[in-house]
Amino acid sequence: MFNKQLLAILIPLTLTGCGGGSDDGGGPPPPAPKYTFEFAAIYAKSSPDSNCAVYGEKQDGKQILATKDRVISGINTTGTILIHDDRGNVVNTYDVEANKLTINQSLVPARGYVTFVLAKGAEITAVSYQKSALSQTLLFGYPVDSVSNDDRCITSGATEPNEREYTNVRVDVSNGSNAYSVGITTQDKKTLSSNFGAKTISRSFSSALGVGYAEKAAGDPSNSDITDIAEPREITDYKFFNLANDATVELDKLIEFNNWIAPVSTSEYDLTAAALYVGYQQTPYIWQNLPHSASDTITYRYDPDNSNLDYFLTAEGSVDASGDQWQLSTAQQLSGTQLGNGLDSTSLVGNITVPSQTTVNIDGSGNLTAYGQVPGGQAGIQRIAYQAVNGSTTVTHVIYAEATNQQVVPELPGNMIAGTLNHYDISVMYTESDQALAALMAEHTNPSITDSSDLSVDQLPVLLTTYEREQLARQKKIIDHYQISASNP
Repeated sequence: MFNKQLLAILIPLTLTGCGGGSDDGGGPPPPAPKYTFEFAAIYAKSSPDSNCAVYGEKQDGKQILATKDRVISGINTTGTILIHDDRGNVVNTYDVEANKLTINQSLVPARGYVTFVLAKGAEITAVSYQKSALSQTLLFGYPVDSVSNDDRCITSGATEPNEREYTNVRVDVSNGSNAYSVGITTQDKKTLSSNFGAKTISRSFSSALGVGYAEKAAGDPSNSDITDIAEPREITDYKFFNLANDATVELDKLIEFNNWIAPVSTSEYDLTAAALYVGYQQTPYIWQNLPHSASDTITYRYDPDNSNLDYFLTAEGSVDASGDQWQLSTAQQLSGTQLGNGLDSTSLVGNITVPSQTTVNIDGSGNLTAYGQVPGGQAGIQRIAYQAVNGSTTVTHVIYAEATNQQVVPELPGNMIAGTLNHYDISVMYTESDQALAALMAEHTNPSITDSSDLSVDQLPVLLTTYEREQLARQKKIIDHYQISASNP
């Protein structure tokens, strides 16, 4: 059973005194570990200079600044925090009467749940986290209806790194290179293309990846577009380098190479995207887009002698399990043997065992069945969102928990939903990495969306800015995992 603690998405509280007292047994006992929950109605509004900041809105309409580790002001909040045991029964209730609630971690039973519930008339919205998926500090956002979509601009805001302009960074391919065009990739910019010229790069990152690309077919008007997914370019040269003003970087030629053969679309799987990522100093960089159409081939090149580089094959698409189609995203670290032998469908999805999808329903005991798990196939974490109508009440509930096909539904006040559900969204992450689990939450967090029927978005999200979400998404590209998802409708 997977039971690793999710990496703290937001800045965690520093717990002092852990590890016991002094050698002689004296001194005060260490403080009890805490969970801290903060609350704000989150949206972001563009400023006149087109910069964006993350704001909250109190009930009196006054704007308050909310950052990822604190909320300034923020009184008159509403809602309820429920503590559940491992069977989903409520064992404690806390009314949210301020913008912050702190409780001892020991108050949440092992394998129990914490649920934030917001009731507005006949609408109940809730999000539950099993204890193994809880961060020490969480900032929840309230839905905001009073801000137009034109005013929503969820970006890095107060968490944005200090920016610095690097001018005239030149990638030189004049020394024996076969490159036709070049690109520079930084940690937050996928690829910047150029015809051997200087580039201007913002953000104060320490390193970047320069690459040289082979020419496409003669006269192709898209020859300068090295981000083209449909017709990806072969890499001929590369260099990781430190960013500096007026820098000139000479690329190194790549000698080792082999072929990627895109898998033929079958009833078993159908890819919509594929790429090679490279990890350099624990940072993911896009190395090369790969074709995903049936049996398309591209030559990829790599550097087996660079001990600082790790290669990852990523893909998105769909995969079949017992006649059920699941959406698929995956990243797999490649060995030197795999790179040397060439890559195809067997390198990507040949070893994936996908559970069969079932009709999602909640039985009379409060257990939710979403899929059929194969023996020994249980791993990772899951997100199950469902929406149901009970009389005049509409319940929207998101659950993050260990991946098991018999998922306990934490009890909501006066609303036990039973019967067949026809509105749900499921994501199951198979991984041993905390970073990838954090990325699962980030994928479903977007405070700018208020469509309550869109179950792919958490309606009471942990606040993540766009910058943080993109950082987690990039990190996920160089973490062994696969993720399947399904929704109805």
